[in-house]
Amino acid sequence: MLIIFTIVNFALILLAIFFIILLFLKLSRVQQLEQEYRTLIQEAEDTITSYVLELKEENNSFLQKLSNSNHDISHSDKQESFDAREDALTEADLKELLMQENVREEHKETLIAEKPFEEWNLNDQVKHLSENGLTSSEIAKKLNKGKTEIELLLKFRQ
Repeated sequence: MLIIFTIVNFALILLAIFFIILLFLKLSRVQQLEQEYRTLIQEAEDTITSYVLELKEENNSFLQKLSNSNHDISHSDKQESFDAREDALTEADLKELLMQENVREEHKETLIAEKPFEEWNLNDQVKHLSENGLTSSEIAKKLNKGKTEIELLLKFRQ
């Protein structure tokens, strides 16, 4: 009986040593992966830092060039050119611009009317349904969109 107990005890000790070795191997793999991740993260941080520093240097040089060019142009020259552009727009020019805008809107509306409703973009669909008296929740159900999304589109259109 003592021999069986000794053999079982010896087998259990060998099994325990085997499991300890397995756990040690897994632990070393985890530590190795952790070290690799740390180096990757450090490399990524270094790359991003160098990129940000490069952008900062470019921005500073750009701002320096911009401030140098602004000092070269006098303030009175700016004011005179702005006033000259204001005077150049007459009532006839404004009427012509308004007419061109109206023609563009009419052309857009005719193009929209020629397409089937499903091919219209979302803004035009919402505008059309809103003009027909539907509420935002009804429009959302009809277009399978969120109510908040439709409400935002309606607010932006105003």
